Amino acid sequence: MIDCLLFATTLLAALGSALVGGVFFAFAAFVLTALARLPAANAISAMQAMIASIKGPPFLVAFFGTAALAGALGLAAPLRWTEPGSGYLLAGALLFLNVPFGVTLLKNLPLNNKLAALKAGSGDAARYWEEFRAIWGLWNHARWLGALAAAASFIMALIEGTAPIATRE
Repeated sequence: MIDCLLFATTLLAALGSALVGGVFFAFAAFVLTALARLPAANAISAMQAMIASIKGPPFLVAFFGTAALAGALGLAAPLRWTEPGSGYLLAGALLFLNVPFGVTLLKNLPLNNKLAALKAGSGDAARYWEEFRAIWGLWNHARWLGALAAAASFIMALIEGTAPIATRE
């Protein structure tokens, strides 16, 4: 029963990490590039709208749900240290909790809050926009790379952890 629960938790953490990484990758690959082509006031308004909409249930469930799963797996890994895949479980948990989750809370979220408080057409907002794009974009690259590395680690934990079961049959 515990093995089934661990398998399901790891699978969901891998899927959640990949999903979150995909969202952050989309911002890196084309959203910020598209916003850079707009006048500052329009880009700021668009980003403010995205900041407001990302606080809805679909992203928050995926983001915080994956963090909770990663936390549970991070606690389970040392308890199962002699089992195959435990190192990957711990790595995936640490990657997700420190990079996409930690960087979001400590770096991107404060930048979002500052941008959200500015009036899009103001001089202060236009000046801040260039700084925001550069710093936010840099941290966003770390987030999507960290999320995909966490997904890969969870997948490796599944492969290593289920390989002995597959060879017994």
